[in-house]
Amino acid sequence: MNKIITQASLVIGLLAFSTAYAETNSKYALTAKIGTLGVGADLTYGMTDKLNARFSVNGGSISADGEEDGINYKGDLDLLSGGALVDYHPFISNFRLSAGLFANENEFNLDASGSNNAVIGARSYDLSNANLNTQIGFNSLAPYLGIGWGNAVKKGSQWRFSLDAGVLFQGSPEAKFTTSGTVDSGAGAISVNDSLFQNDLDQEEQNLNDELKDFKALPVISLGTSYRF
Repeated sequence: MNKIITQASLVIGLLAFSTAYAETNSKYALTAKIGTLGVGADLTYGMTDKLNARFSVNGGSISADGEEDGINYKGDLDLLSGGALVDYHPFISNFRLSAGLFANENEFNLDASGSNNAVIGARSYDLSNANLNTQIGFNSLAPYLGIGWGNAVKKGSQWRFSLDAGVLFQGSPEAKFTTSGTVDSGAGAISVNDSLFQNDLDQEEQNLNDELKDFKALPVISLGTSYRF
């Protein structure tokens, strides 16, 4: 019995010591979060009372199907990004200013099929026997600027909540079309590789890129829970 009591006391003592150490000395914290960049995790390192380094990984996928004007749509938004940031707490408080750089693999894919009256370029085409895929990508490197609330490595409670709001400058989206099958503009079926259709497809791609060029910034909002260890 005395041996059990001694072992239990030792375990309790070690737990108390580790908790006290974390409360006073720990400079590391992990954060689980969810937001417009997907589900993610941050590792924070406290450099000074006002300055933290933060490493972030985010990802996820959102799918949606729909139909409009006889065209069947299937869209997938694939999110994948990772970055390094610096958080500055000007008042040694929870409020922070953040800046960093992300490796950005976010992209959007849209498949369209089934329409007998789709306007592409200068002509209307029957796409009943064809599939049109639109892939929209962004710059592979994207700067980030934002503000936030929460200091994951601040002394005190090991558990904290955080909020981030900022902008990821991922550049003008770039759309790329790919097709398969045959199309018909009213003069008989032709391959999607035919120069007539390819010229119209190139024009449609350029029109879409012109429309997307002003969407250079992605709003970023996330909520997280941090644990300091």
